[in-house]
Amino acid sequence: MFRKIIPIPLMLITLIWVVNAAQTVTEDNFAEPVVEPRLVKYFLPGTEISFNYTIQPKTADDGKIIDGRIYEFNTTLDNPWMRVTVEYGGSGPIRIYETRDYIKADVKDWDDGLARIFIEVKGKVPAVNERVAEVTALGIHVQDSEDGALSNVIIRVVNKELFSAYITELDEKYSTLENKVMELEKKGVSIAPVKVKLNSARVKIDEGKRYFDQEDYSKADSSFLEAEALLQEATNLSQEVETDYKINAAYKKVEEMFAKMTELEIMIQNLKKKGESTISYEIKLENYKRDYSDLKSRISQAEDFRRNSLYDDARKLADEVVSTATAKISEINSIIGEMSATLETTPTPEENETPVPEKTPEDSAGENSQDLISGITSWFVNNTRLIGMLLGGLVVLGIGGYFGYRGLRGYMKRRKWDELK
Repeated sequence: MFRKIIPIPLMLITLIWVVNAAQTVTEDNFAEPVVEPRLVKYFLPGTEISFNYTIQPKTADDGKIIDGRIYEFNTTLDNPWMRVTVEYGGSGPIRIYETRDYIKADVKDWDDGLARIFIEVKGKVPAVNERVAEVTALGIHVQDSEDGALSNVIIRVVNKELFSAYITELDEKYSTLENKVMELEKKGVSIAPVKVKLNSARVKIDEGKRYFDQEDYSKADSSFLEAEALLQEATNLSQEVETDYKINAAYKKVEEMFAKMTELEIMIQNLKKKGESTISYEIKLENYKRDYSDLKSRISQAEDFRRNSLYDDARKLADEVVSTATAKISEINSIIGEMSATLETTPTPEENETPVPEKTPEDSAGENSQDLISGITSWFVNNTRLIGMLLGGLVVLGIGGYFGYRGLRGYMKRRKWDELK
């Protein structure tokens, strides 16, 4: 019977110990940690630092909850030294742990609970690779506790060299972008939104410099970050307007090429009217028409790049279109020059006829006399046979008339003689 009863109290004791040991502690079980002396806001690398950190339960009952567990402490300071003193309540013992950068303190259960843990930390502030970086001077982890039950000691470390380099970088970015904006403005590009962002960036850069001089490094860094964001926005806007400008220039150049092609086609028609062969020119014109269609397609591709914020690709393609179209225009101009020379030296069929000079009144009178004489002469030449026959007839008629007249005269004489008889 006794043997059956004895295990029951033992089981209850064990269960209570397990429950207490497994109880999760929170920040509500601890008093506000005390850090002495009060740490400055910013540290420079290599600075010597020394402070104490005190952990205490919020109440006596909390002291019996926060014991019986492992407390771990660490630091990331250079050349560190740490000492942890664990003090129990009542007339409890004191345990001391001392090492460099890590201590694992096994805080045992005590009837009166935990009274205090006193941590001493010394070391040098390490170098950082950021303008302002957070360094864990004392990290704390408590077994079976919520995250943040005890706050770590975090210090802010400033890298002034990186700050100075960052300020220089921002100034250079601003200057480069300002020159770019002025260049675009001279070309007639609308850059008002870019200038607004650029001016805002200048304000933030100057503000950051003031904070930096006042050693308010977090505010300085915040202002510089805002300035960088504004510069990036200004850069994006400048890329947009420059890309639009280049695409528009490409479009105008291609349309100029189209106008030259139209001029070339007119020249071909003019040569045809003069009877010149134009086959080679017509073949070239067809090739230029294909080139024109290809360039239009490439402009559409550049516009697609721009819509997808691929500004560099869009501008590169637009520049290529302008370069190609310019070369084609030069070729067409050479051909047009060659055709113009041909047109000037080749007469039309109508131009092959001998032109009739304009006549004055005197010329007309002289020409009329000459034309009359020439006409008469030409008539006699062309009618020689007829004239000969007419002259022969006149001769015969003359001879016949002569002999008829003689005969008539003799007849009249005889008649008169007969009457006298």
